[in-house]
Amino acid sequence: MATCNCLLLLFIFVAILESLLFAVIYAGWSSYVYILIDYGFYIELCETNKLSSNIVGNNSVSLMLNNLQTVQNNNADSFYTAISDQNLSTYSLENTTLNRHSCKEQQEQLHLLYSISMVPIFILGLCWGPLIYKFGVTGPKILSIIITCCGCLFLGFVNRDMPLLIVPGMVCVGVGGICLLTINLKISSLLTIGSGLYIAILSGACDSSVITFRIIKVFHDYGVPYKYPFIGFVILHIIVAGSSLLLHRKFDIKPKDEQISEITDEINSNNTETLLEKEKVLDCSFERSYNKNQENYTVNKCPSLKDSLCCLPTISFLFIMSVFMLNFLYYIGTINSRLQNAVPDQVSYFTNVLSYIMFSGIVTAFLPGSMAEWQRKLFKDRKVMKQRTLLPNILPLTIVSVLGIVLHILSFFTSETTLYIEFVVFTVFRSFLFSSAMLFVVSAYPLNHTNVIFPLGLCTGGIFSLSQYAIFLWYNQSTNAQFQVKIFMILLLVTSLVHPLILFITAKGACKKKDTEGKVFVTSREKTTDL
Repeated sequence: MATCNCLLLLFIFVAILESLLFAVIYAGWSSYVYILIDYGFYIELCETNKLSSNIVGNNSVSLMLNNLQTVQNNNADSFYTAISDQNLSTYSLENTTLNRHSCKEQQEQLHLLYSISMVPIFILGLCWGPLIYKFGVTGPKILSIIITCCGCLFLGFVNRDMPLLIVPGMVCVGVGGICLLTINLKISSLLTIGSGLYIAILSGACDSSVITFRIIKVFHDYGVPYKYPFIGFVILHIIVAGSSLLLHRKFDIKPKDEQISEITDEINSNNTETLLEKEKVLDCSFERSYNKNQENYTVNKCPSLKDSLCCLPTISFLFIMSVFMLNFLYYIGTINSRLQNAVPDQVSYFTNVLSYIMFSGIVTAFLPGSMAEWQRKLFKDRKVMKQRTLLPNILPLTIVSVLGIVLHILSFFTSETTLYIEFVVFTVFRSFLFSSAMLFVVSAYPLNHTNVIFPLGLCTGGIFSLSQYAIFLWYNQSTNAQFQVKIFMILLLVTSLVHPLILFITAKGACKKKDTEGKVFVTSREKTTDL
């Protein structure tokens, strides 16, 4: 038993480490796009005078620029080539840097590639649910390892002659990350206590996936070509994901008959606390009902996948995921451009600050995790199953909407101080976003439906987030347009409050229903082996 517990702890550690490094690599786009700009991707879209006027440094850098050979034909591309010939590159945070500030056209082109990449990530990510549901963990896991490795190699070997490799690279690392996240989410079914906290920490590890691109940027700052760190991450991914796969096979889900026997024993031993934690493994919901003479436990027949997808809470969940994902991806995609406008001489510094603060997402994940455990304990004694599964999700999902609104209110202020506060709020927003979404799906649906519903939420959010490019163009039109975009995003987040309201109405309505059709009663004192 002790050996099993140690292996389970190792399994959890490897799953969190895997998610930390590879689940949501695209969240570190701000660091990666800084490298792309520094290497002159789409530099030809900028005029030479804009490029040269945006180069800053100290006297030593100025001396290097004076030593450059005469640029022929006053060409921006030749200008950048001449700079490269002097082996100039950004250095560490504490040393002199040569910052190449992008122009508006360059920003728009790179943001377009980012926006295009996001849609196929979530559309293709939807395929993992049926694949895992039909073939189990092993096949999809191996496929995700191959896809993620290919994505890292694409991003590592992209160059100015083949900039479009950015799109398949981002798509591959994104699609592979969704698979490992979906699989690691299933580990919660192995935990008799603390499953909500595990899901929150797993989400926090995904928050901190920005560290991957941040590490690559650190190597870049020290003059190491970015392809070498990417190769290193490919090797690391094979080791970590391979270990995770072996542990998944070790803790493979038990046969259904064994699960039924265990759940029946829990019912008849009257161990309600453990039962409520294990009930999701059976893919059905258990509901307690009471009468004057004896306590009965009720087993609800499992809803079909169609029933789960077509209910009102699911539809509203898909809507809020679209709103939240749009806000999350829009912020990640536009932060570099905003920094260029707000603090043009400190873009690298604040990019690093954002990466470090987002890396703390693995710590801030304890906030939604602790809140989830508190809410579950608060409502665990409710007689109606829907109340026990839906009510604990209302407060966390409401906080996501409120944090998003606060984030956009802070964007009205452009001082350096508010940037720090904004980064902290964004990190907490991101922690609550995915933690609350995961917890809702895991608690409200049978386990075998979570493989479909959670990726579906990401898919609808990804498709809807394609509009971020149009919003980005709208934002860049004028100062007045920037104000309009911020108001629009705030109003959009206000509409997301409809989902917690629907959950409350659904739970309240379930309390009034007296229909017991399709239910099988098992008394607490009657020994039975057939559900």
